[in-house]
Amino acid sequence: MSSSLEKVVGRRLRWYRTQRGKSQAVIAGLAGLHPEYLGQVERGHRTPSLSALEALAKVLGVSVADLVSDFPERRPSSLRTDLGSGLHQALMAPVPVAPEGGAPGVAELSRQVRHAWFTWQNREDRYTRLAGTIIDLVTDIRRRSESMAAGEDAHKVACEGYFLLRTFARRIGRSDLALIAADRGKAAADRLSSPVYTAGAQWNIAHALLAQDEPEAAEDVALAAVDAAERHPEGSKELTALSGALWLTAAVAAARSNRGRMARKRVHGQAVAASGRTGEGNVLWTAFGPANVALHAMYVELEDGATADALRIAAGVDPAPLPSRERHTTFFLDVARCYHQSQDEDAAVVHLLKAERTSPEDLRYDPVAHDVVRGVLKHARRSLAPQVHRLAERIGLTG
Repeated sequence: MSSSLEKVVGRRLRWYRTQRGKSQAVIAGLAGLHPEYLGQVERGHRTPSLSALEALAKVLGVSVADLVSDFPERRPSSLRTDLGSGLHQALMAPVPVAPEGGAPGVAELSRQVRHAWFTWQNREDRYTRLAGTIIDLVTDIRRRSESMAAGEDAHKVACEGYFLLRTFARRIGRSDLALIAADRGKAAADRLSSPVYTAGAQWNIAHALLAQDEPEAAEDVALAAVDAAERHPEGSKELTALSGALWLTAAVAAARSNRGRMARKRVHGQAVAASGRTGEGNVLWTAFGPANVALHAMYVELEDGATADALRIAAGVDPAPLPSRERHTTFFLDVARCYHQSQDEDAAVVHLLKAERTSPEDLRYDPVAHDVVRGVLKHARRSLAPQVHRLAERIGLTG
């Protein structure tokens, strides 16, 4: 089995297991396997035998074929294909000569990057709007930051621009470009003497690694960065917020490595403590604060198969203080996943529709949202199916 197929099998196993709200230990026990063996398979580090695949398929109620093939994309997104190719070109090709009149100055470029961030975090049509500007923005960032005369302000703009590109690329399913952008952001941060930008760059690297299904590597990066941040004598509120965001990232990595206890410790211990010192905020667009910590607490329970606990936490979450529309949408999608795991498809659809109202383009372009809709579509009762089919059609999953 090729390494790429191993990752597909691991990803499918984990997806079907979490959709059923079962822990790794439970599924492994029912299949007659050791939990550590299943963990290695889910992480793509071990090739499962045919007998193990058959046993797991039987326990999960799927076919072996379901475990060895990714869900097809019925309508490949032009953002993933056409725009992805353009972004790759903008990142990797030699920087073109500036047009007549010159590229924007650093101050103007900084304004454009911050406006792009505002668009990304606040506009319903954020994908469409950024699609029309982000290639030119990346090109101008490279013109300024890769110049021999580039100063500190140019490198700060580059950091912030590459951070935006990392999250945008990840959301359109281009995790390869997300990792390149995160690496460029780190290179820019390395030219600064700012512990805040350094921590932000590592936070972006860790998230790019999570998007590549590399939770162990992401965890290593996040923990090393939070250690450096907490040891730094500056001790500013901004650095505390970045430390808290890194603790949340390390918690996500632990949850995806099936270490729920450690994930909970990081959320309810270190991240909660940090958010108590910072309050709600948005340092380097991390949206770190008590509301985001609560979202992560729910996510950890969801990943660990503790659906009832996840829904209990969700009932107490008020997403209103979150400074990012993306966080609101993610909250509704995670609650939909919880209800789907509980086999309450009516409630799952209610929250999918809330997510669509908050950010319709997220449901159209985000691969994670597609998985949730497909799962609900497969199990919806007959009277609910037409409504779910219409949702699937609106986000491009059918037809």
